[in-house]
Formats: sequence, structure tokens, C-alpha cells
Amino acid sequence: MSGTVTLIVFLFFQSALSFTHPGLLATTADLNRAQSKIALNLDPWLSSWYSLTNLSYASADYTPNAVSIIYRGDDGEGHAANNELLWHDAAAAFALTLRWKISGDDTYAETASRILTAWGEKLTAIGGNDDAYLASGFQGHELANAAELLRDYAPFSAPGGGLEVFTKMMTSVFLPMNLDFLNHVLGSEHNVKHFFANWELGNLASAMAIAVLTDNTTVWDFAVDYFKNGEGNGCINNAVSNLVEEPETGTVLGQGQEAGRDQGHAALDFQMLGVIGQQAWNQGVDLFGFNDSRILKGAEYFARYNLNNDVPFEPYTNGIVSFTDVSDASRGALRPTWELLYSHYIQLKGLSAPWTTAYLNYSLSTFGGYEPGAGAWGEGSGHYDGLGWGSLLYHLDDSDVPETYNSTAGLTATVISAAASSTVTGGASENVSVSASTTAGLTATVVSAAASSTVTGDASENVSVPASTTAGLTATVVSAAASSTVMGGASENVSVPTSTTATLSSGSSSASATNSVKPSVEAASTLPATMSLTTATAAKAKHTHHGCHQRRRRHHH
Repeated sequence: MSGTVTLIVFLFFQSALSFTHPGLLATTADLNRAQSKIALNLDPWLSSWYSLTNLSYASADYTPNAVSIIYRGDDGEGHAANNELLWHDAAAAFALTLRWKISGDDTYAETASRILTAWGEKLTAIGGNDDAYLASGFQGHELANAAELLRDYAPFSAPGGGLEVFTKMMTSVFLPMNLDFLNHVLGSEHNVKHFFANWELGNLASAMAIAVLTDNTTVWDFAVDYFKNGEGNGCINNAVSNLVEEPETGTVLGQGQEAGRDQGHAALDFQMLGVIGQQAWNQGVDLFGFNDSRILKGAEYFARYNLNNDVPFEPYTNGIVSFTDVSDASRGALRPTWELLYSHYIQLKGLSAPWTTAYLNYSLSTFGGYEPGAGAWGEGSGHYDGLGWGSLLYHLDDSDVPETYNSTAGLTATVISAAASSTVTGGASENVSVSASTTAGLTATVVSAAASSTVTGDASENVSVPASTTAGLTATVVSAAASSTVMGGASENVSVPTSTTATLSSGSSSASATNSVKPSVEAASTLPATMSLTTATAAKAKHTHHGCHQRRRRHHH
């Protein structure tokens, strides 16, 4: 067709030795946004801030509880479990660091520094039984996130200071355990799918976080590849194990690996998938969008069922446990992760996710108007598996969305080829264009452009076109559903089906992009009343084979 060009879109994977800092769960843009909203006395940021600052964990007087060995699970030698010391201090370190970043008061940075330094100086092992690998994952990623935000506090990062001591401990205690678990070296991992998804997802999140903290591209590459191609249940195609169709609409949903077990652990899986996705996004890797946004498909399935609606269920077995029905145990379970999932998929990418939207509203209503963080919504290990504070860090007003695109480190795609002197242009009221001569340096994507906006192909700007707005464009974008965002995984072509691009021309038809609005939770159904990289050293836990790890039992994780 005359005047039509074909664009090939690939994921732009960040080059080696170019990690963004801070670049894990929170970026400078996230912190600046929270700071400005709090200064304007705006909710939910202000209420979330009050919650954080009223926590004992965020007090400048907080005292570290560091010990030489953490025990999680029975090691057979009579050592009492003491893992709550670690999860309390991890929550405190992150809360204090957030308080420092937003308030500017170094007193809180100093207290956070004392916590992380104390653990760096004292911790030599995580013991117990296989449960030790829950601590290595959940608390590993939490501690690394705290240190990542604290790294620009000069007394902490000075040569020979706390950061150096802390990172040495993280790479000698936590990281070897993360990698051992993902490489299935434990005797109980004779079946690589032995453990439920949350175990591997926690260790994957920790390995990724430590990789960024220590600028370790080898570990980073391993973790990203494992998410995409790993053998165990931390791989996204195993964590979201089956694709099913929603009965009324035919929409494809993702059945989670733990959906037949109970909904509390199923919720944990999506909390950890949110952590993994966000940590990768802030380093320029779109795992949220990988494999046709499989994380979102799983979140939609979980949210629909936990809002008291039926879902299809395909029988599941890993050779150890078998489930024939979706479990109603802990139905309606909450984890503070839905602000993150909503802001990413609905607001930033403009995707349709009605159940995720409804579950966010249900969560906010239940929590009291904002998503809390670790230490602010209850006790017990499940309340400390993730850091939370989603309303403070990820809540966006509609007016924040374009600003987020311009400031985010979440570089996700690049247009790498276009016919000479051609441009991709939007409809009459929306100009989204890419100059062929400037495409080489593009490393980011704008998923939806506001009406009347112009986005050009300068190397420092974000450029891409959502599939849903291609109707009036003068170019063809080549694989993705008609309403989906044009995103690519590593070395994967992303395109719009022929049926949606057959008549693309230089005509004046309008293609508008609008911000999504959260529907009211009232639209949802009524809830039930009750609601291979080899490590240098092996972890110092006593490992025993427990075939019951994937049985319905008292075991929390």
C-alpha cells in the first residue's frame, strides 16, 4: 500500500552496567510525586503518610534487632524460630527510608542506616528447615529495597561504611540461598515444581533486587530469564498455570498455580508478581507485559473469583498435589498490591482490567481508603511478605499519567526501523509521530497519548502508539490484540493483527486516547461475609524433604 510503512517493535533491554538508581520498587519520580501530594494535603497520599509516620517502625528511636542466625522453621536441633526479628527490622528500614526521602530529615536515614548496618555486621546464616527459603526471598527483597533507597545517604554509602558491609552480607547470605532455590539444589526440589509459586517468586524478587543493589548484571539476566523460561513455579507460565475463558465475555483469564490451594496464598503470588514486575519495569524491562500481559490475566482471574463470582477451573497437578476445583478458603483475601497493578495496567498502559479495578476499590474500602504497608495492617508473617505502601508510591491522579511517562525509568520499547522519511501520525486531534531518522536512540514507550498532544522521536522522549489508536495512523504496527498496548518481550515482535490495520492510510480519521476512570466498587458483586547460575556456597539451613509442602495443611506458605 502506497504511503504505508511497517514498524517492528522490540523490547529495549538495558545495556550492561547501566542500572538505574534508585530503581527497585520506588523511583525518584514516585517519591517526588508523593512529596508534592502530601504538601498539598491530598488523599490518599496524606492518610498513607500519616499511617507511616505514626508507626513505631518509622520512629527515629527504633532499635535494631540483628542476630547472627535467623531461624524459620524447625531445624531439628531445638532452636526457636526468631524470624519475626528480621521481618520487623526489614519493614522498619524501608519505612524509615521512605520517611527520610519524603520529609528530608536525615534523622530517619541515620536510624535506617543503623538497622541495615547491624544486620550486615551480624547475620551469617538463615537456618531452620526449608522454610528458611521463605525468609531469604521475602525479607531479602525487602532489605535490598531499603538499601537501594538509602544508597544516596552519604554516611551509609561512604567507603567502608554501612552499605559496603550490608551488601557483603546480602551477597553471602541471601543471594546464595535465592540462587540455590531457583537452581533447585535442595533435596526436596527433586521435582522442580515441588514448591508452590510464592516460594520461587519471593526468591526471584530477592535475586533481582540484590542484582540491582550490587550492579550485578549476571544475576539480573539470570532472574529475568528465569521469570520467562524457568522450570519451576516462579516462571510466569507456571505461576499462572492455565488460561481459561470468562463465561460471559470470552475474555482470557489466567488461573493461578495456587488457586486450588487457597486464596490467601493466591493473593501472595500476585503481590510478588507485582514486586517482580515493578522492579523490572524500573530497570527498563517490561515483565508486566510479557507473554501478552500474563500477570494481568492472572490478576483478573483472582479478582473476579474473590469478588464472589464463579470462574472456570482446569484440574491442576504437579505430580505431588492435585486440585480439581478452585478453593474457597480465604476467599476475599487482601494483600496491599492492587494500587500498583491498577496504576500500571489501567492508568499507564490504558488496558481494560475491570476485575483488577474493582478489587482495588474493594481493597481501599476494606483498608480504610488507602493501601497500608508492612507493620501497619497486622501481625504475623503474611503481613510482612511484602512492603506495600501502594497508595503512597503508586496512586496516580489522571493528571499524573503523562508526567509519569516523561519521568519514569520504566523504559520498555523502541521503534528500531521505519521507511526512510516516513512518519507515524495519529488522527486529526492527536499527533503521535516517529521520525525515521531519530528512531535509533528511542528507548521508551508512551502507551497512550492525551488528545491534542504531540510526541516526537527525539532520543530523549518516549515514543510508541497503543494498538487501540491505530485506526487513523499512516503506518502499520505489526502482533497484539486490537485493544492491547504495543509492547515486546526480549527479541519478540509485537504487532497488531491484520484485521485491525488493513485500511491504515493518511486519512483524517481521528484516533483518540483517553484516561481510564476507576469504576465504583459498587459495580462488583457482594463479597462473602467471611472473608543455570551456580552459587559458590550452599545456604546454611538444615534441609529436609517434606512432601507436604504442597498439601493443604497448617504450613503458612
